[in-house]
Amino acid sequence: MKKRLLFLLLAAVLLSPVKAQGDTTEDLIAVGDTSLMPLTNIVAKGLPVLCVETIDREEPTCEYVSHPPGCMGKGITNATKVPGRLVVYQAIDGKDSVLYDSGEYENNVSGMTIKLRGNTSAYEAKKPYKIKLQKKFDLLFGGNDSIYKDKEWLLLRDDYQTTIAGLKVNELVGMPWTPRHHFVNVVLNGVYRGTYLLCESIKRNPDCRLNVDKNSGYIFECDPYWWIEDVYVTSSSAPSYNYTFKYPDSDDILPEHLDYMQSLVTSYERSVQNGTYDQLIDVGSFARWCLVHDITGTKDSGGTNRFYTKFDTTAATPIVMPLAWDFDMAERTSSAWSRSHVSHMTAFFNSTNRRFVSEFVGAWVQVRGTLVHDITTYMNQFVQSAEGRGLEASMSLNSLVYNNTLSVANNKAYRNYWFTDRFEWLDQAIMALNPPGDVNTDGHVDVTDVSLLINIILGSYGHTPWTADMDGDGLVDVMDVSILIRHILGN
Repeated sequence: MKKRLLFLLLAAVLLSPVKAQGDTTEDLIAVGDTSLMPLTNIVAKGLPVLCVETIDREEPTCEYVSHPPGCMGKGITNATKVPGRLVVYQAIDGKDSVLYDSGEYENNVSGMTIKLRGNTSAYEAKKPYKIKLQKKFDLLFGGNDSIYKDKEWLLLRDDYQTTIAGLKVNELVGMPWTPRHHFVNVVLNGVYRGTYLLCESIKRNPDCRLNVDKNSGYIFECDPYWWIEDVYVTSSSAPSYNYTFKYPDSDDILPEHLDYMQSLVTSYERSVQNGTYDQLIDVGSFARWCLVHDITGTKDSGGTNRFYTKFDTTAATPIVMPLAWDFDMAERTSSAWSRSHVSHMTAFFNSTNRRFVSEFVGAWVQVRGTLVHDITTYMNQFVQSAEGRGLEASMSLNSLVYNNTLSVANNKAYRNYWFTDRFEWLDQAIMALNPPGDVNTDGHVDVTDVSLLINIILGSYGHTPWTADMDGDGLVDVMDVSILIRHILGN
């Protein structure tokens, strides 16, 4: 791989025009072992083309490291931030058009930096990258740059489209935030690097990403790769997991930040064990996070990212799980709970406090009637969209680099079958957690459920579980009491 990359870089340098690559779509681009083609041929595939030219054509590098004893995973460290220029091309009305040009690199003024990212994924031939613009811009062209502009953007591998499917489930289930994304072709230093999913990064941006207070808010992760980071707080699951910071940045962490976060996560973990968790967390977001991974059949337990937000340090704001992330190992478990469910959420399901179970089943009830239709419709529409057609057309280039024969249409067909098959097992398993009429979600239907239902109607019970709406009309009233009593009596 290193020899091939050296050849491609040499070929791109010798055969490209003297002017900087990216100035014209007539530039020659190295594709695969020996192929050279004008950039315009790549633009013609239909996807936006991100052309990155680094200073002196320096390649991003990193050090590969394995976990210390008692920990897990393999990761990267000392990833270099390489400065350069980014130009985005797309064919519009048959003409090669420049959608964006960062300009040459000037710190905090123009240009960008690019670095390798990820952990295990960084070991693959197709490397994931992180781009940081020196001036905020919406690289996804959402139509309102004042809202969507940001400096940080990710280039993710998604050759099987499991990530876009997972993010669609994230949206359907009602997670607080779903990152925007779009497939692109990537050229780095005159060498075609393949198709990538350009995606918003997980960071504080109150306008369009994660909103936490600038001065007292936190974004953090229960992280199996904590051992790579310089700053972290400990978990009761250490050394397998500890908590790392996404906001504030590790360079800005002060002793008081560490003290507060250590106290917070210790209280949170204790609350899960003693059943008082609903006093500290947004239970619905936690339940939906688990549901997303159960729907998508995630098999990766250790690497499945668990991100959290805390808007500020006041007791009034709960810990929230804002999104599900990392679908590289999705669609692997068709007739069992996801590993995320088994590894990370067992304590919630086994707790004497059944609030989590109620929220989990309730979230499923809200989507079960249309879930398979919504996912398959989304995937069918994606294949027919300009983005999907552009991705399919680009697979021929991608295969020259990575020696695969992937097909967007075949991926879609497999996915539609998989989710249809997955639904049958999952629906039975989830609905068995709460029998019909189990208002208090204790696993039994009896007079205590009638008593609770009456208290809900009278307004003397703060939380209204989905099981209280016996007739499914969206209201909780005396009709539901009548139906429940008849159900208990067997009528």
